[in-house]
Amino acid sequence: MVLSLVKGQKVDLTKNNSNMNVLHIGLDWQAPKHFDVDVSAFLLGHDEKIVREEDFVFYGQPVSSNGSVSLEESISTIEKQHFIINLSNIPEEAQKISFTLTIYESDLNGQTFQDVSDIKLRIVDSRIQQEVIIFPIDYSFTKESALVLGTLYRYSGEWKFHAVGSGFFGGLADLCADYGVAVDPPLNESQNLVPTNQTPTDPNQRFQTVQEREGTSHGEAIPTPPTELVQLKRSSVVQFNEGRIETLSNQSTELIHLFGDQQEDAAQTPLPNRIETPLTSNFLLTGAEEQDTDVFFHSLSGKEKTFLLMIDHGKTSVNEAKDYLKPHGLMLALFVNTINEKANKHLDDNLLQIENESIKVYEEFEPLVEKIKERIRNEY
Repeated sequence: MVLSLVKGQKVDLTKNNSNMNVLHIGLDWQAPKHFDVDVSAFLLGHDEKIVREEDFVFYGQPVSSNGSVSLEESISTIEKQHFIINLSNIPEEAQKISFTLTIYESDLNGQTFQDVSDIKLRIVDSRIQQEVIIFPIDYSFTKESALVLGTLYRYSGEWKFHAVGSGFFGGLADLCADYGVAVDPPLNESQNLVPTNQTPTDPNQRFQTVQEREGTSHGEAIPTPPTELVQLKRSSVVQFNEGRIETLSNQSTELIHLFGDQQEDAAQTPLPNRIETPLTSNFLLTGAEEQDTDVFFHSLSGKEKTFLLMIDHGKTSVNEAKDYLKPHGLMLALFVNTINEKANKHLDDNLLQIENESIKVYEEFEPLVEKIKERIRNEY
């Protein structure tokens, strides 16, 4: 049975199937013919940075440092390219593998994922040649030129998959910088000039310039290579569209205002003897993580905090949640999505998922939610 995922959903891969060791990750999309869409995979450590630069897998480096991740062209008509992942050989320091799509030289050509459709990621258990997961992106993008489709990640000694499906206003260079891959700075005009008799030393150079010459007779001296300079096209560093990001942020804020949630919470006055309790835990957060968690806590509205108090043993029922939200004129899906947007902003991941008749906390965040509930009780 193939499991179809939606954005934000997380599923176990190996927890109930210990024989699932080799995965086929297929990627497909529909784009105009003049678009050059690239796929990449980043093997990341605990700090969300690349383990080593040889573990950035893309068209110029199709195999990771130890061969556990490889990029291949697909001969199938149902996908453009695919990765082969040998889970048992993934280096221990690699905690996550992020799969991305970018558009080559999108900034120079004005190309974005607004014109790319039918994006899909599929996971096949290579041992039995059976498709187990498909993640169809059935929504549109605007001016984004980079996508993070999904991530494989370790949790409690097992592998899980997170359907991310998020777009970003930056290309491959920005993703590399975010993941800690060294990127060459933009070249000025003089640096862009390379003699034709100089052999390129960059193994990842996308295009190779070949000089043609007429045939020679046997014994004829080989002419000296010309020394004139030719212009080579180089990828430029893409900058984030700060104005677009601010516009989307303002639109999100206006949507929250429509439901009256933010205005009502702003009018609330703190209760007497309010105690500012630091969010501490026994599951060892770093200083930066504690700060992010504290900012996330303060970003929650009064209704959102009360909602989290309803969660018992990692979940609450959909009916109970609707009963709580109905008097406030709030829609369940939008309300949960707002909490997840805040969690993504401050914790880099979704906090809640709606599954069947329950709203569940992703299990890796259950200890954190319990600490948040403890803090809410102390403050109120």
